[in-house]
Amino acid sequence: MGIDGAGKTTLARALRKELTDHGVEVVDVTWAGAVAALPGGYPRTSVEQLGVEGWRLFYAGRTIDGRPVDELVPQLFSDFGASDLPRRIGEAEGQAHQSGVITSALVELAGHFLLQSAVAAPVVERGGVALNDGFGLKNVLKCLRLAEQMPNGQVPAQTLRALAEQVTAVFSDPFLQPDVGILLDADPRLSYEWRMAQNGRLGAGEDLEFAGRPGRETYLSFQGALAAEYRSAAERWGWHVLDVDGRPQTETVAEGVRVLLGHDKVRALLADAETASIPQPTVGTTS
Repeated sequence: MGIDGAGKTTLARALRKELTDHGVEVVDVTWAGAVAALPGGYPRTSVEQLGVEGWRLFYAGRTIDGRPVDELVPQLFSDFGASDLPRRIGEAEGQAHQSGVITSALVELAGHFLLQSAVAAPVVERGGVALNDGFGLKNVLKCLRLAEQMPNGQVPAQTLRALAEQVTAVFSDPFLQPDVGILLDADPRLSYEWRMAQNGRLGAGEDLEFAGRPGRETYLSFQGALAAEYRSAAERWGWHVLDVDGRPQTETVAEGVRVLLGHDKVRALLADAETASIPQPTVGTTS
């Protein structure tokens, strides 16, 4: 978990390689990863639909080349797939609807229950690792906090604050908590620089552009407030907090790998995988 641009995807990539190099099965339980990995039928069809509906709601009211994004999303998903859909709709323009942003957060919350129960749990039960580079609280809470800032909304701020507290409590439940939780506690000033170097622009919902206040300053204030909430939750949960403070990214990644490999369950998985890879002697019989 971490704010936008903290380096979550880079760390997850390194963790995946470390585990697979040791012969451990790793399944990506992000939305796009689950859609790519699951066979047809349940739960893949439901995971697809929840994701598509979440994007439709988040972008409702915005347009691409004058066409409503919420009407385009199903076709764009069909044409480009789950991994490329966010980029295709990321340059939409216009005024989003507060109600859509809020409901997209609740749809995503439902999606995390499905991913945990129908995707992650079976992987763990068969001795693999379910890897997620964006713990659900991160984006759900971000959407609710963004909705608080949107003008002319019909849902009062106090209602959204109460909902955010309830959502944080839900993600605190052991059912949704990971065995190994890592927070990349990044300085928003650094993550802004990395985001701009990486993409040349901010993504939708990363600053307060949805509230009519785009740019660096609202990115820093918005992401800074989120960072404090993520840090508070991670500390309560006993997660590992890695400071992302300008040191080389390779050092942060190496520390994250050490955290993973030091966990009892992971050590046991690696030992089992190593044992399974050792050729067993052939036992012959004579008569």
